[in-house]
Amino acid sequence: MVAELIIFLISISAFSVYGFPFPATEENRTRRSGGQPKFPYYSQMECGVRAVPHYPHRSGGATPKIIGGSTVPYGAYPWQVDIQSFNGLSQTFEHLCGGAVVGDRVIMTAAHCLRDLKKSQLRMVVGKHHLSGSDSHERTYRVEKVIVHPEFRREGPHSNDIALIKVKAISEGGIGFNTYIQPICLPGIQAKRAETGDWCTVTGWGAQKPEDLGSLSPELRAASVPLLDLATCRASNVYGSRQKILDSMLCAGLLDGGVDACGGDSGGPLACQVAGRFELTGIVSWGDGCAKKNKPGVYTRVSHYLPWIFESLSVLTPNVT
Repeated sequence: MVAELIIFLISISAFSVYGFPFPATEENRTRRSGGQPKFPYYSQMECGVRAVPHYPHRSGGATPKIIGGSTVPYGAYPWQVDIQSFNGLSQTFEHLCGGAVVGDRVIMTAAHCLRDLKKSQLRMVVGKHHLSGSDSHERTYRVEKVIVHPEFRREGPHSNDIALIKVKAISEGGIGFNTYIQPICLPGIQAKRAETGDWCTVTGWGAQKPEDLGSLSPELRAASVPLLDLATCRASNVYGSRQKILDSMLCAGLLDGGVDACGGDSGGPLACQVAGRFELTGIVSWGDGCAKKNKPGVYTRVSHYLPWIFESLSVLTPNVT
C-alpha cells in the first residue's frame, strides 16, 4: 500500500512538473491551491490532438500495411519523430528509427535503437514527412541526454525496450509546437485506456519489402492494427513456442498477416485514440519477420513503465519548477 502511494505521488508530481497534464474536466478546472490551478491543463500544453485528420483503412487484406501501403497527409501524426544517426562512410545523417514527442524537450523510443551510439551521433527531426529533403515545418534537434532502461535485455533480448531522449534547447526553448508538431499523451492521462480489440495506428518510414529491410518508404505511412490480448500472443502457434512474451509487452496486428511494422519502424509510436485524444500505447519493438501469419508486431507496453518514466523525467529536467 505504501509503495502504491509513493508511485501515485511520483506520478502526480511528474504530471504537474513535466507538462503531461490532467484531463481538462470541469472537476480539474475548479481544483485550486492558494487560489491557483494545482495542475497544468490542456490550455497550457495539449497532448494527443491533431489538426489534420487521418483514419487508416481497417481490413484483413494487405492494402493498409506500412509495407507497400499508402502515405498519410502531412501533419496527421504530429508526434512522429525521425531519429537519425551519423553514417561515417557517407558523412551524412540517415534514418535510423522512429520516436514520439512526449514533451517539449523529451522524445520516447525503443532502447535497441540507441545501442552503441554516442549522443553526438544522433539527431532528432520533428515535423518530418518526406524521408529525404526537408519539409516546410520540420525542425532538427541535437541530443543532450539519453536514458535507456537499466534492465534493457535483462529478461531476454527484447525486454524493457524503452528509452527517453532529452533534446538540446535552442533559441526558442524546447520543441516548438504547431499544427505539424505536437506531443502525444502518455497512457493514464485519460480516465480510460486502450483495451484489447481496439484499433490503433502504427506509423513510420519502415521497409516496404519484408525481404529487403533497406527499402525504406520515402514518405511517412500508417497502418491500423487491433490490440491483442497476451493469451493470444503467448499461444503456441504464435510466439509461445519460440519467444517469451512478458507482461511489459503488447501485441498488435492481424493473425492472418498482411499488416505490420517492419525494419526502420522500430521505436515509433503505436497510437490509440482514447476519449478523443491519442495516447502512446506502444513502442515498435520486435517481431518475427514483417506481416507474417500468426506473427503480429510486438510493442513495448508504455503503461507498464510509467513509474520509471516519471523517475527518469526528474533526471532529464531536474531544474523544472
